[in-house]
Amino acid sequence: MTQTLHPTDDELFYFLALHMIPGIGPALAKTLISYHHTARQVFQTKISALSTTPGIGRVLAERIQNFLKDHGRQVEMEYNYLKKNNIQILAFYSPDFPSRLKNIPSSPSILFYKGNINLNDFHLVAIVGTRKATPYGSLVTKKIVEDLKKYNVCIVSGLAYGIDVIAHKAALEHGIPTLAVLAHGLDRIYPPLHTPVAKEISASGGLLTEYFRGSKPDKENFPVRNRIVAGMCEVVIVVEAADSGGALITADFARSYRREVFAVPGRLGDVYSEGTNQLIKQGEAHLFTDADDLANILHWDLPGRDQRPKIIQADLFPHLTDAEAEIYQLLKSTEKVHIDQIMMQTDLPLSKLLSMLTEMELKGAIISLPGKVFQAL
Repeated sequence: MTQTLHPTDDELFYFLALHMIPGIGPALAKTLISYHHTARQVFQTKISALSTTPGIGRVLAERIQNFLKDHGRQVEMEYNYLKKNNIQILAFYSPDFPSRLKNIPSSPSILFYKGNINLNDFHLVAIVGTRKATPYGSLVTKKIVEDLKKYNVCIVSGLAYGIDVIAHKAALEHGIPTLAVLAHGLDRIYPPLHTPVAKEISASGGLLTEYFRGSKPDKENFPVRNRIVAGMCEVVIVVEAADSGGALITADFARSYRREVFAVPGRLGDVYSEGTNQLIKQGEAHLFTDADDLANILHWDLPGRDQRPKIIQADLFPHLTDAEAEIYQLLKSTEKVHIDQIMMQTDLPLSKLLSMLTEMELKGAIISLPGKVFQAL
């Protein structure tokens, strides 16, 4: 399936159904659609052919084939609930799916989004920190958000107490889009106290989750959620953090995804500056000084120029086609990528993909490594 077209409502119904089948997680969902091109086609493929799909087998193939017959009404109810509540289904191959998130390890295959902005139109900036924000942390967070406004950003956080909600509120105050990434379904808000803020966020930004309706904010969901925050953003700013906690987990994810991490320095001896000071000391984060310094490090345009995020440094490889540039961006976002992953992400036939990769290597944009692995230069 092409990544440049929006899935039809019919396709999204089958895509939703596929993700409701026990035993089908993100990896298998991507494999099935890679091999059979659409979610609808997955359900229309015979068991004998379906069972030969890597990772499926006979038992799971039969479960897929029987699922709509046995649970079609349940899928209809879920689909109608989403439509009624203006919740979008973002498929991993949709152009509305956060572009950077597509290429991280263990990326989600489905997201539920209640909002009114295209997330790929902005520089996505995560601002995270302790739930027990100090007056200093609150002041700094508000200042950071205000100063970032001129750079066409969307502020991303997790709607938790402390730094998270302060960042969201500051964005709302200054008319900046903000996105809350949740660790539960969109049929609830956690903590409940932040329900009014969540309503404002959905009106001027969005709420995003990979969890189905009915999913509770269980403890184990939060670190999993943090990978989405880190994966979809260009940069993570840690304002205040103790020597452990969710903000540092998000920073760890960000570094592993080769995202830039900034930390706000704090006074020696302050409990909620121990984590940020340690990040800076160990060279795991840039020392945050101001928004302009951050923008300079990230090579963002100066205020007043075209602020759309650059997909690729075209001046480095000006002769790449649009399709080649998309592959280059995929390779650039991770250290090394196997050809199977490239094929799954681009939905290109193997013969065409091999031809394009060869051409890109001749242009000096990539190199091929042993084991059908490719790396951007």
